[in-house]
Amino acid sequence: IIERLGKFSGETIVLGCLMEVAPKEFKERWEGRSIAIKNMNEIDSFFPEFNIKYKEIPVGNTPINSKNIYKTISPEVFLKQRLSMALSPAMVGDKIYSYLHRKKKENYQTTFIWVSAGCPNNCSFCAERKVIGKPISRQINEIVDEYKKLIGEGKRNFEFIGDDVGSYGLDINTSLPELIAKLNMVDCNYKVNWVVKHIHPKFIIKYKDDLIHIAKSGKIKEIICCFQSGSNRLLELMNRQHTIEEVIETLKDIRQALPKIKLATNIIVGFPTETNEEFNQTLLVFDKVYFDRVHMIKYYDAEGSDSRLIIPKITDESIASRIKTAKKFFKQRGIYFQTRD
Repeated sequence: IIERLGKFSGETIVLGCLMEVAPKEFKERWEGRSIAIKNMNEIDSFFPEFNIKYKEIPVGNTPINSKNIYKTISPEVFLKQRLSMALSPAMVGDKIYSYLHRKKKENYQTTFIWVSAGCPNNCSFCAERKVIGKPISRQINEIVDEYKKLIGEGKRNFEFIGDDVGSYGLDINTSLPELIAKLNMVDCNYKVNWVVKHIHPKFIIKYKDDLIHIAKSGKIKEIICCFQSGSNRLLELMNRQHTIEEVIETLKDIRQALPKIKLATNIIVGFPTETNEEFNQTLLVFDKVYFDRVHMIKYYDAEGSDSRLIIPKITDESIASRIKTAKKFFKQRGIYFQTRD
């Protein structure tokens, strides 16, 4: 790519995460200017003659509508991709789920509301914090004004998103419950649906009572809380800052208080040193707390992550076997699952 771009007369500027997660290798391959993801506002200094500044561009909370995506893809590419997907047995379950979901929510559109960027956590399996930086929260008034505008436009289905939504407000002396309470006062006369995505378990534990109180309004339809493992030993190695008992107790209380709410989670399969017994401990969590969806992630050594140094590693064969066991386990319990390499 570098050689190809070098044929042009203009300057090449690299934007991405490599300069943060693999700085040594990046410097060996690139001597030009670059911008890290967490420093996106610096892009304005590269183009001082531009009238519209990057940092002044408002957040685009575009509704999800998959039909619009296909308009930007050529027919040949679209057909090739769709045919290859359709021929994959792994897609059958996804297609059935998607079809039923689409029929149930024929005119359903979800609008993203971005509340914060950055992450305060330091999970050993992840290097994203080096890329995205510390939490930067949007001001409550800014989010509330935007929410009012979206409500006025007829939007009723929202997903609150961020790298860790639970950390919202840590940098501006407020909190996620305070934000949600403010939003809850805006739409009293409307039926709205909220999805709160990717709350670290430690914030679910911390804000449990507030979330239950607010969720009783019926607006919060789904919470995504990724507990990753049912083994306290592994959670400590992952630097997750909570125990599995705390997570189970908290989510059981939420489920009991809000029986109709949907709970979704992620689990990591094959974290270094994970034993079969510890893998089974993870599965047993689902017998203690009912989850509607689970996303299984096969562990891999992420560039720049601390867990790369943890040994022994789990073989690909063992991970595949555990994934197979987990799929059978979830099928028996009627839990929708997905797998990501």
